[in-house]
Amino acid sequence: MTRWRITVDQDRCVGSATCTSIAPDFFTLDGEDRSCPAAAEVAPADRLADAAELCPTSAIAVVDAETGLSQVD
Repeated sequence: MTRWRITVDQDRCVGSATCTSIAPDFFTLDGEDRSCPAAAEVAPADRLADAAELCPTSAIAVVDAETGLSQVD
C-alpha cells in the first residue's frame, strides 16, 4: 500500500495555518504557531496535496515514502 511522507520546513513556515484549515487531520500547530505533521507517514489524500500546494511559503513537502518522489505538482 502506498504511503506518503510529510515534512514541514520550520524555517519557511510562517504560521498562516492554511494547512490546518485545508487538512486538519494531517497538521497541527506547535507552541509557536508553526505547522507540524500529525504523523510522519499517511495514506495518500487529495486534501494533503492541496494543503502542500497552497502553503504560501512552500514549506510543506509530500513524497512517496518508498520512492521519495514528490506527490505535489
